[in-house]
Amino acid sequence: MSTSFYHAELSRALSEQAFGLARFDVCRGSSPHEATASVTLLEGRTIRITLTARGYQLDGDQIFESIEGLLQAVSAAYEGRRREALFSRLRSLS
Repeated sequence: MSTSFYHAELSRALSEQAFGLARFDVCRGSSPHEATASVTLLEGRTIRITLTARGYQLDGDQIFESIEGLLQAVSAAYEGRRREALFSRLRSLS
Protein backbone atom coordinates (compact mmCIF):
# COMPACT_ATOMS: atom_id res chain seq x y z
CA MET A 1 0.00 0.00 0.00
CA SER A 2 1.38 3.42 -0.91
CA THR A 3 1.66 6.14 1.68
CA SER A 4 -0.76 9.03 1.57
CA PHE A 5 0.21 12.58 0.70
CA TYR A 6 -0.28 13.54 4.35
CA HIS A 7 1.96 10.74 5.62
CA ALA A 8 4.72 11.66 3.15
CA GLU A 9 4.38 15.39 3.86
CA LEU A 10 4.46 14.97 7.66
CA SER A 11 7.51 12.69 7.36
CA ARG A 12 9.27 15.23 5.13
CA ALA A 13 8.40 18.18 7.36
CA LEU A 14 9.62 16.47 10.53
CA SER A 15 12.79 15.21 8.80
CA GLU A 16 13.61 18.80 7.82
CA GLN A 17 13.20 19.87 11.46
CA ALA A 18 15.06 16.89 12.96
CA PHE A 19 17.89 19.18 14.18
CA GLY A 20 15.49 20.52 16.80
CA LEU A 21 13.79 17.28 17.86
CA ALA A 22 14.89 14.40 20.07
CA ARG A 23 12.96 11.91 17.89
CA PHE A 24 9.80 11.39 15.89
CA ASP A 25 7.76 8.49 14.57
CA VAL A 26 5.05 8.90 11.93
CA CYS A 27 2.29 6.35 12.61
CA ARG A 28 1.71 3.81 9.84
CA GLY A 29 -2.04 3.56 10.55
CA SER A 30 -2.75 7.05 9.25
CA SER A 31 -5.71 7.48 6.90
CA PRO A 32 -5.52 8.91 3.35
CA HIS A 33 -6.87 12.19 4.75
CA GLU A 34 -4.49 12.69 7.67
CA ALA A 35 -1.23 11.54 9.23
CA THR A 36 -0.18 11.49 12.88
CA ALA A 37 3.26 11.48 14.49
CA SER A 38 4.58 11.09 17.99
CA VAL A 39 7.29 13.73 18.51
CA THR A 40 9.69 13.91 21.43
CA LEU A 41 10.95 17.45 22.00
CA LEU A 42 14.48 18.25 23.13
CA GLU A 43 13.03 19.02 26.57
CA GLY A 44 11.88 15.37 26.80
CA ARG A 45 8.14 16.04 26.45
CA THR A 46 6.29 13.92 23.88
CA ILE A 47 3.54 15.51 21.79
CA ARG A 48 1.20 14.20 19.10
CA ILE A 49 1.03 16.10 15.79
CA THR A 50 -1.66 15.42 13.18
CA LEU A 51 -1.50 16.82 9.65
CA THR A 52 -4.81 17.32 7.80
CA ALA A 53 -6.10 19.67 5.11
CA ARG A 54 -6.60 22.22 7.91
CA GLY A 55 -2.92 22.22 8.92
CA TYR A 56 -0.73 20.85 11.69
CA GLN A 57 -2.75 20.06 14.81
CA LEU A 58 -1.18 19.76 18.26
CA ASP A 59 -2.58 16.99 20.48
CA GLY A 60 -6.02 17.31 18.87
CA ASP A 61 -6.27 20.96 19.88
CA GLN A 62 -4.62 24.04 18.36
CA ILE A 63 -3.99 24.18 14.56
CA PHE A 64 -0.90 25.75 12.97
CA GLU A 65 -0.19 26.60 9.33
CA SER A 66 3.39 25.33 9.52
CA ILE A 67 5.35 22.71 11.42
CA GLU A 68 7.88 25.41 12.33
CA GLY A 69 5.17 27.56 13.93
CA LEU A 70 3.88 24.64 15.96
CA LEU A 71 7.34 23.62 17.18
CA GLN A 72 8.27 27.22 18.05
CA ALA A 73 5.10 27.50 20.13
CA VAL A 74 5.82 24.40 22.23
CA SER A 75 9.62 24.16 22.49
CA ALA A 76 12.09 26.86 23.50
CA ALA A 77 14.93 24.39 22.83
CA TYR A 78 13.69 23.88 19.25
CA GLU A 79 13.66 27.65 18.72
CA GLY A 80 17.24 27.88 20.02
CA ARG A 81 18.46 25.09 17.74
CA ARG A 82 16.60 26.63 14.78
CA ARG A 83 18.30 29.98 15.39
CA GLU A 84 21.72 28.29 15.68
CA ALA A 85 21.17 26.44 12.38
CA LEU A 86 20.13 29.65 10.64
CA PHE A 87 23.16 31.59 11.91
CA SER A 88 25.45 28.73 10.89
CA ARG A 89 24.05 28.78 7.34
CA LEU A 90 24.40 32.57 7.17
CA ARG A 91 28.04 32.38 8.36
CA SER A 92 28.83 29.81 5.67
CA LEU A 93 27.62 32.27 3.01
CA SER A 94 30.05 35.01 4.06
